[in-house]
This record gives sequence, structure tokens and C-alpha cells, in this order.
Amino acid sequence: MKKIILLIILLIASSPLFLSYGQNANAEELIDEGVELHDEGKFKEAIEKYNEALVIDPASVQATYELSLSYLALQDYQNASDYSTQVIVSGNKQLSSGAYAVKSEALAGMDKIDEAIALLQEGLIKNGDEYLLHFNLALNYYKKGDNNKTLGHIKRAIDLDKSHSGAFLLNAYALNDNGLWVQSILSFQMFLLLEPDSKRSKTAFEEMLNIMQIKIAEEPVQRSFIQQQMMRNKPDTIPHRDKIPPLSIEDGLNRNFVYHAITTTLDSLKNAPGEKDEFTLFKTVNKEIMNVLTRESKGAKEGIFWTFYIPFFSHIAESGYYDTFCRYISVSYFPESMEWWQQNPGDAVDFVIWFEKGDED
Repeated sequence: MKKIILLIILLIASSPLFLSYGQNANAEELIDEGVELHDEGKFKEAIEKYNEALVIDPASVQATYELSLSYLALQDYQNASDYSTQVIVSGNKQLSSGAYAVKSEALAGMDKIDEAIALLQEGLIKNGDEYLLHFNLALNYYKKGDNNKTLGHIKRAIDLDKSHSGAFLLNAYALNDNGLWVQSILSFQMFLLLEPDSKRSKTAFEEMLNIMQIKIAEEPVQRSFIQQQMMRNKPDTIPHRDKIPPLSIEDGLNRNFVYHAITTTLDSLKNAPGEKDEFTLFKTVNKEIMNVLTRESKGAKEGIFWTFYIPFFSHIAESGYYDTFCRYISVSYFPESMEWWQQNPGDAVDFVIWFEKGDED
């Protein structure tokens, strides 16, 4: 009996199916190692792992896709385009949207913006409404300076998935460029809630202070818009704005009310005894902005600004966590906010839990 069992084991181990399973497992292990290296910024080492995986399993679409990502991170746009094309041609549904996004960024990196846009539109036809495709379309229209189309696609991307910080940052920039400065303030704050402590968070917070009249820069704020794994570093600038922003009624909002709240609050704070630091100015002015927007939102008004942004931030402003919220989103800009978080870890944890779970407790 033992000899029969041993014979069966040997036959199974030597079968093509068993060997294939073992090879695939080895290839997947190499891909996982490559992904870890990529996430550590070791892109060349990651590429070596993916190539090893392809030697074992030449048909691995996952390895090919990961190769395209690492080549994109290295700004080797031709290889990124070639490998992402292979993924697109493979018909792999799971990786198709990502491959279209990678190839579009490779084309944009080679200054082929119009080709990138056409490719992404093809991707939408092939894959249907996908966050990543709308986001990358918005990004490419942003590079072209077409803010209306940028806003159209970024709005759709946010409708599909509100968990990506980069979408809110791009939205904030495009809104501000279109003169929709009030909406831009709230989009900046959503971005800062999702990504409070990166390099781009600091520049985003500074631009928001500019919009809120708290810090009027002599020079335009330098923008650094970076989407992890899908974007190359590309500095952008915004035009220097006049001190008085557009005040006409837009989308049912009388912006003059908001501007008046900002200026009167700043005048009051600056005329009050004692020197007020920038954080106090921000926290107080922001609260007054939210008071105006909450009041203006009464009645039947449609659109994401009225139905999502204002209720969301009004709830925070009226909660017991407002001061903590202001510290949280300003941690990249104010050193004292970082110190506050280090000195008040319990309050910080309570806010994060409340933010994630709401008032259910």
C-alpha cells in the first residue's frame, strides 16, 4: 500500500498541472517582492523581480502590468507605454483600466497629450465608468489648460469614489483657476483630511490661506501635483490673483456674503487686543465661512457642493472636534499643529475614530 501511495505522489508531483501550479506560485511570490520594492522607491530592483517572474511565467499579465508601473515611475515612458499596451491587448478586465491610465501618462510624458486623451476615451468605452480613467482624463485636460473639461471629469471621478485625495486636490486647483474660490476651499479641506502630512499638503494649505485672504502671497503659490505611482513630479504655478476675488452669485451662492464674513472677521481679530497667530486666524475665519455656507444651504439646492461638501463640513464645524480638525488638516503647514498632535495623542485618536465612524456611539 505504501508503495502505491508513493507512486501516486510521484505521479502528481511530476504532472504538468502540478508543475504549472508551482511555477505560478513562484512567479506570484516574485511579483509580490517586486511590488514591495516599488513601494519603497526601488524601481529598478522591482523591474528585475518582474522580469524574473516573466521568465517563469511568460504569460503573467500581472507582472507585465507591474513592469509598466515601475517604468512609468522611472519616467521611462516608452517602456511604460509598451508594457501597458501588452496588458490592454491581453483583454484582462481587472487590469485594463489601470493599463489605460499608465499608457495615457506615458503618452503625456512624451508630450502626446491629445493621444493620451483619445486613449482614455477609448478606455471608457471599453471599461465603462471608471474612477481612474475619469481622473486621468481630468489630469490631462488640466495639463492642456482646459479647466471646464477638467472639472467635468474630476466631478465624475469623485462621484465614483470619494476615497482618493488626489482627485480633491486637482478639483480644488481647477475650481480656483475658474474663479470658484469658495468651492475650492472646501475641496482643499477634503484633500487635507485624506492627506494631511505630505509635501503637496503644505503647498495646498498655503494656497487655501491665500484664497481665504489670511496670507496674501507676493508671488504665486507653487503647486506640486503628484499622484502616487501614476504621476511624475511636475511643478505648476497659478496666476497671481487680485486681493478681491469674484463676488457674483454662482451656483446659487452669493459669494459676497462669504467674502464679507472673511474680511469682517479678519478686521475684528486684527483690531482685538493681543497678537493673533495664523492658526487662530485660519480657525476663526474658517468657522465663519462655514456659518455662512450653512445658512445659505437652507432650502432645496442641488449639486455636490450643497448636498455633500457643506453638510459634511458643517457637521465637523458644529461638533466638539472642530479645533482638532483644524489642527489635523494644518499639520503639514504649522509646526505647532504637529507639536499639538504629539502632545495630545488621545484627542488625535478620538478624532480619527469619530471621523471614520461618525456619531454612531
